Amino acid sequence: MERFPKFFFGISDKGNDPPEYCCSDPFGHHGTLRRKGWTPNTDIYETAESIILLLDVSGVTKGDIQIVCRDDILRVSGVRTRTYLPGMERIHRIELDYGPFEKLFRIYRDLEVEKIAAEYENGLLQISIPKKKASEPMRIVIVHEE
Repeated sequence: MERFPKFFFGISDKGNDPPEYCCSDPFGHHGTLRRKGWTPNTDIYETAESIILLLDVSGVTKGDIQIVCRDDILRVSGVRTRTYLPGMERIHRIELDYGPFEKLFRIYRDLEVEKIAAEYENGLLQISIPKKKASEPMRIVIVHEE
């Protein structure tokens, strides 16, 4: 099952690199694009039929998530806005990340980009990318001339 390069799953051929390499910056900068905002944690799974991306985007409304695929790059972006509770006077601790996020994934030719599907439930965004069916090898008949 070596159809997909190891770095797609967070491991490069150079050894055990940090998991950020599964979302490589297609422009050659760092492992992930870290601009203003935050980066959602992501799990990547492979089944016999597809590649599954599972992003933790809790607190982000479905309407604030954008998924765009262009050429060989899948871009998932959005924004999580801070919630202020009625009567809140002071903030003692902030550990949740707020603001815009963006994560890029390289899509390989063995995947059917036209059939990408996404579901959002309980703060988890699941993106399924089906694998292309392996084509049967073409049999070539040798013709014998007499």
